[in-house]
Amino acid sequence: MRLSRLLQLAVLTAFTAWGVTVTAQETDEPNPITWTLKGQPGSPARKTFTVELRARIDTGWHLYSTDKIEGGPSPTRITLMPGQNLELAGEIDSPAPHSAYDPNFQVATEYYEGEVTFTVPIRSTSAATKVRLQVRYQTCTPTVCLPPKLVELETPLTGDESQSQTIAGSSPGANGLATGTTVVDFDFTDFSGKPRHLSEFRGKIVLLDFWASWCSPCLADIPQLKTAYEKYQPRGFEIIGMDSETLGQKDSDAEFAREAQMKAREIVATRGVHWTQSTAQSSVPVAAATFGIENLPAKILVDRSGKVIARLKNVSELDEWLPKLLQ
Repeated sequence: MRLSRLLQLAVLTAFTAWGVTVTAQETDEPNPITWTLKGQPGSPARKTFTVELRARIDTGWHLYSTDKIEGGPSPTRITLMPGQNLELAGEIDSPAPHSAYDPNFQVATEYYEGEVTFTVPIRSTSAATKVRLQVRYQTCTPTVCLPPKLVELETPLTGDESQSQTIAGSSPGANGLATGTTVVDFDFTDFSGKPRHLSEFRGKIVLLDFWASWCSPCLADIPQLKTAYEKYQPRGFEIIGMDSETLGQKDSDAEFAREAQMKAREIVATRGVHWTQSTAQSSVPVAAATFGIENLPAKILVDRSGKVIARLKNVSELDEWLPKLLQ
């Protein structure tokens, strides 16, 4: 174990001699991370306790570390909710994460696989009866990323193991439009601040590319999208990049949203992305309410009349569809 960089952690209070275990689980699928919080007996005289926060990570998924890496994915942030008369009694211990260069983020990223335990020393400044903990985290596989999730956990400190209630988190998406359904015209604002409409693109084959700066597989798609755009755009093909930084976040963190949108603009400017981009404020309602999108990347191909042709799993499918559609 090594001293990790400060998590802003949170946890609780007057633990009994046997401790308490709390498990938080999201209702949305997939749910690859299970969080467990356990209080260990400490020094009653000094009102100090050791808290273990454990993440169990499903096979094939990984959890990003608590370090904020410039240009990298969203880090895990664990925050002590206010009003609990608790404070950190020192720094948090955590295992060293895996580290590897990610060619999509173009930086070395740090992440955990399998299981990780953060050990946190807590001091109680007065009596308390429950735990309130907030965790924001992101989890991905090599091909898909779930949006950063924000969950708030609350459980009484009774000394018994108990299941917590998820107070906040991702809102379930709609089922989304079926193939052959006409996409209702929607307004959006592009990255230059200009008001735009989907109907401007009627008469063209349009790819709605839902992506985000924290989504490594989305960034991996950029070179192939550039190739397809250069090849087919003169024949009537267009891409609308649907920046979805705050997808799935019921209560958006203003600082997170601002930083993510700045990163998205930097990616567009530095990686040769020349197609239209919709801001997250415009894109996220369309992603959730119209198409029921819950993870990224997501790509919707729309025909000249505005009907959904297909949901693409891979950019390479464009070479199967577009030659026929652009005849």
